Amino acid sequence: MPIELPDMDPCIFCELIAGRRDDGLLIEDANLTVIKLNDRQFEVGQVLLIPKRHAPTIVDLTSEEAAAIFAAAQRVSRAMIDAFDPDGITLYQNNGAWAGQAVPHRHLHVVPRPPESNGSLGPPHLARFDSAERAAQAQAALPITDAKRATAARLREHLIRR
Repeated sequence: MPIELPDMDPCIFCELIAGRRDDGLLIEDANLTVIKLNDRQFEVGQVLLIPKRHAPTIVDLTSEEAAAIFAAAQRVSRAMIDAFDPDGITLYQNNGAWAGQAVPHRHLHVVPRPPESNGSLGPPHLARFDSAERAAQAQAALPITDAKRATAARLREHLIRR
């Protein structure tokens, strides 16, 4: 039985990759991955790693795509350490609507965890979720603010060095 995916047409990540959205794109990896600032900044600097090919879940990735995403995660983690000096970094992803996947295009969250983080040891969005926030967080894309642009510029500077 296939995993139920969130309903979204067109896919906002495919739109971003095709250049039809200006939505926090940081950098494109030469291989297979797009690095995008997360619209929902649960922690400052949180990014998404997205395969260029539309692959809904982890089981839909090729081995090459999976390897490229984790290589990008390592590169981004190093840039986050340089840019934000976090106490730790959380990697997480959701597969299927029932697991919390909001966009039907596989993506990996990379989250710097500062000392003042009020998240749990798990994904920060789950620690802060209550019923009043669910509607707002379910939005596919939130506006890119000047603060998010500044965060993206700071992180981009460290990504370009790598």
